[in-house]
Amino acid sequence: MTISSRTRAETGTVWRARRAAGVSTILPDGCMDLIWNGREVLVAGPDTAPYRHRSQRPETLVGLRLPPGTVPLVLGVPAEVLRDRRVTLDDVWTPERARRWGDRLAEADDPAVVLRELASTRTWEAPTWLAPAAAALGAGHRIDECADRLSMTPRTLHRQSSRYFGYGPKVLQRILRMRAALDGLAAGGDPAGVASGHGYADQSHLHREVVSLTGRTPASFRSPSGTR
Repeated sequence: MTISSRTRAETGTVWRARRAAGVSTILPDGCMDLIWNGREVLVAGPDTAPYRHRSQRPETLVGLRLPPGTVPLVLGVPAEVLRDRRVTLDDVWTPERARRWGDRLAEADDPAVVLRELASTRTWEAPTWLAPAAAALGAGHRIDECADRLSMTPRTLHRQSSRYFGYGPKVLQRILRMRAALDGLAAGGDPAGVASGHGYADQSHLHREVVSLTGRTPASFRSPSGTR
């Protein structure tokens, strides 16, 4: 069983969870997380499919889910090398640097405060196009339109997207659209209406995309009462 809570932070979304031993499933959302498990900082890379997390014992986790493209700015590593992976902070930073943050987190009354401070680190400078690109892709604009808005060629957008988001713009767009559609289904939306409202060709298209990205059918996410 997982018990979790989330609060909005300026630097992302703070979440807390208690997970029983066993397997839990994390669905793609276009974001990357910094997670404190009481022993070390884990970096959750951008997923392209459901990620199965296996725990040998119960865990208490505090995480910070950062918007698309943010974690590479913090860590100074391309997002594509973290795609579909979970690594520790000392896998990407020196052990000494990672240990300093681990010591601070272990001593903190609220680890989320330290995670926010960690997330404010900027090893790389943020490109001005980063947030507009994610917003345009999330809004469903065509790849060539997004590239033109950002004064890039589609090829350059693809290369830069892989570096900062972890995959090409089309994959990010699919994931962001799928997550928005799942929110609509969880609010009790009719699948046909949700499909139309989020730019899918039809309900079958929505079904195929949701199954492809989550391993579940759209119906399994729907809440008839409109509540989560």
